[in-house]
Amino acid sequence: MAKRNLFAQVNILPLILIFLVTATSKPNSPDNKSGLDSERTVKTAEARLIDAQIKKSREERIEALEKFFTKLKSPLKANAATFVDVADKYNLDYRLLPAISCMESTCGKFLIEGSYNPFGWGIYGKNAIYFKSYDEAIDTVAKGIRDNYTSKGLNTPEKIAPVYTPPNYVNWRNGVNYFISRIDACKSGGTGVSFLG
Repeated sequence: MAKRNLFAQVNILPLILIFLVTATSKPNSPDNKSGLDSERTVKTAEARLIDAQIKKSREERIEALEKFFTKLKSPLKANAATFVDVADKYNLDYRLLPAISCMESTCGKFLIEGSYNPFGWGIYGKNAIYFKSYDEAIDTVAKGIRDNYTSKGLNTPEKIAPVYTPPNYVNWRNGVNYFISRIDACKSGGTGVSFLG
């Protein structure tokens, strides 16, 4: 049995593709003005490779969240894809909102009945924000995190915590970071069992 360096083989494929397309194009032909067709072909091939990588990454992140929520017996498991897609939409770390939900409502298990608000968003005193669904809550809170925190440079639990939950931000920050690390334990073949027994 021989070991091979697949990393080098896989990474050289796009270069070979670009070379072949460039070498076989006819830049001076009347059908191809200044090699634009070959350039388009290369860009299309590159775009397909990038799309495939993004899709794989999306699927891996969804799978990690599904494992994470399953281990915690969370009702949010069915919303794993929404967490990932909305995080991408608002340029957030896909682990942030699930971790906040675990800190605020034990991953959606304990919240105001009918509120679909596992984030504690807008809940203070006798006030509470109700959503029609978890998907609506995820999108609304992600937009709020982007608009009120990350767009102002508050892009880590350490920076978000003093503003998000001022009375007890150290505990909140530590809890959110803990759950982020537990999501990481569920990625790439990890089972997440080590933290849940």
